[in-house]
Amino acid sequence: MSEQIFIGSEITFQSLRDYIFEHKINKGDTIVLSPQNYEMITEEIKNSPQEIEIPVNVFGVLLVKDTTLTVENGKIQIVKNDVL
Repeated sequence: MSEQIFIGSEITFQSLRDYIFEHKINKGDTIVLSPQNYEMITEEIKNSPQEIEIPVNVFGVLLVKDTTLTVENGKIQIVKNDVL
């Protein structure tokens, strides 16, 4: 199982975008979010003036909801080019 990471701030679309860019997360990788964080991100996207498609793909990195309920709220899990 991949390590869970605290990204140093509240999880928002912008903080995830910054994290992906700053840490050079590879295109094709996946970031898994807790169900609560994923719902907050999708709600943020729905209320945004920018058009962002769901499923969310940031710089080629897919953001998905944890269906196993193992990712802690406030943390992310990076899956390297693996199938969930």
